[in-house]
Amino acid sequence: MPTIQVKDLEFFYTDSGAPNAAVYRTIIIIHGHTFHSGTFQRLLPLAAAQSLRVICVNRREYPGTTPFTPEELKVFAEGSEKERALLIEQQGIDLGLFVDAVIQQLVLSKEGGITLAAWSLGNAFLISLLASINLLPVESKERLQTYVKTVILWDPPTQALGIKSPPGSYVPLWDETLAPEARGPAFGVWAASYWKHGDISSRNFDQFEHRIPDPSKKPSTDNMTREELFSLADFAPGGKCETILCEPAFANVLMNQTQKALFAPEVRKSWYGAEFWNMYGDSNPWNIIYSPWILEQKVKAAKTVQPLLKFKANEGANHFLMWDEPEKALRAIQDCSR
Repeated sequence: MPTIQVKDLEFFYTDSGAPNAAVYRTIIIIHGHTFHSGTFQRLLPLAAAQSLRVICVNRREYPGTTPFTPEELKVFAEGSEKERALLIEQQGIDLGLFVDAVIQQLVLSKEGGITLAAWSLGNAFLISLLASINLLPVESKERLQTYVKTVILWDPPTQALGIKSPPGSYVPLWDETLAPEARGPAFGVWAASYWKHGDISSRNFDQFEHRIPDPSKKPSTDNMTREELFSLADFAPGGKCETILCEPAFANVLMNQTQKALFAPEVRKSWYGAEFWNMYGDSNPWNIIYSPWILEQKVKAAKTVQPLLKFKANEGANHFLMWDEPEKALRAIQDCSR
């Protein structure tokens, strides 16, 4: 398995390989809760024909990458807000160093540049990376500034951004009518379903459907064989360090880093060469469509000459666009990367 060392850590990654072109764009993707780098396996064979290189990293606690120490897991479970903030910040620093190591060791195309993307809960870690740019060694910071041309927050749920859930919202992970052992599987189906909401252009929260997915379309997980599911999912990290990130205990930590990464002038100045995007599918669960509503408000309130964040809605796309329609997913990433 290919790995890259960052200090005393090993990061596993998948790589489509360099295309047969002198100049090409590299897309580096950080995965979400449970569904790791294997989730993007259908993108890899499509990349070269588009003069793209797709690299997907496994975060810590996922296969092939150094797990968290018992001390770190204890901070996830019961640390103070300050301890948790420092722990998440360190994950961003380490991922920034991973990207820098990838640039150097895989000799990425400098002219083509990098699109740095995260999907689902992985956005909490991408945002930590963005917020930590000024904490990197000078040489690493300068390489990221030179290479990273586009940043994509792909389907970030509200919880990954520290956005509090409005009253009446529903996520199976916290459904007390379900047995604890049933919540994870129920959440997997819920997240992988297609959702037919009301008039979401109204920005009215009551237009969201929370519990009953579109019956005319089966969940993306139904399009996976048992072997495929186990090639792209690891259910062990959820209870250790992933689900707790989505809970109120981490909301302030994640909201503060979202504010810093996207809206703090000193951070955005350091990412002067990169355009920031929020890309989402309009057949996603409510908490992924609600995120751009809140971010749009913050972008407008910032009143900058150029918007700090651009938005792209993928019509008819659910949370697993990269699995059900990989060609469409790659085109959407390219649309943001031009």
